[in-house]
Amino acid sequence: MISQTPSILSVGSIFIDDIVYPDGRTRMGVLGGGAVHAAAGMALWGERPGLAARVGQGLPDDVMPRLAKFCDLNGLTPLELPQVRAWQVFEADGTRRELLRVDVVAPFRDGPPPNFIPQPWLRDAKALHMVVDGQNFSRWAGTLPETPILWEPNQPYMISNNASEFQRLVGRAKIVSPNLAEARHIYGNMAAESLVTALLRDGAEIAVVRMGHHGSMVGAKSMKSIVQIPSIPVEAVDITGAGNSYNGGFLVGWMKTGDPVQAARWATVAASFCVESIGIFDPNQDGAHAKRDQRLQWLEKQ
Repeated sequence: MISQTPSILSVGSIFIDDIVYPDGRTRMGVLGGGAVHAAAGMALWGERPGLAARVGQGLPDDVMPRLAKFCDLNGLTPLELPQVRAWQVFEADGTRRELLRVDVVAPFRDGPPPNFIPQPWLRDAKALHMVVDGQNFSRWAGTLPETPILWEPNQPYMISNNASEFQRLVGRAKIVSPNLAEARHIYGNMAAESLVTALLRDGAEIAVVRMGHHGSMVGAKSMKSIVQIPSIPVEAVDITGAGNSYNGGFLVGWMKTGDPVQAARWATVAASFCVESIGIFDPNQDGAHAKRDQRLQWLEKQ
């Protein structure tokens, strides 16, 4: 039993996904959720993150043992609600539609508030990754004003009606990482490089715009220019959670190197493991570290 207080936290949701592929195949009861995908990205780079999420009734029996292999689970909060579950319907062009299968979703997406988290976690955490909306991000940032946060605003929050609030909050995060479509909902139909510039202008110290198979764009107030990191050419079988895994890897990379560009490479490696797997990838799979290091070396040569 590992009792060491985690140095990095992943705050968000645990989802159960029922996947429908374009050819009609299905894969039911797949473990997912932004916080879990991010935690796997962290674990790939040697961390054992603390997972802060809410869990409902009817969680499949294999979920907790799987999570315990690479996460500290003392930050999970039980709810007297059906576990959040959704159809993930993939189209032939690669797009995905999420169809919720439960009536109550908000408490899961919000994640637990800080006062539900073990106090040693809050005291000792060196960084947090959060997949939440503006209100919940603000709550955590107010509780831990000195702790660096990578804020990955969740998809439902990133709409034009929330643009003003988002822009006010950006400066409270150490790192902000929306995907391309989400950033455009806030700032308009701009090129990825311009979106990074806009995020930095609004106060982010480090800004990332994720572009799927086109890679990512990263900038920082400490950098002279914005840098594009390519994606790693792998056979993608499930893109769900790739952005979350990317951000988990990014936060660990930034913690350990202090270099946003190198952190983006670590992030890209984590995302490549995610898209090769259905659901959460196993960060402890045989040969994972050798494959991880090979992919990082490939990126460093690009």
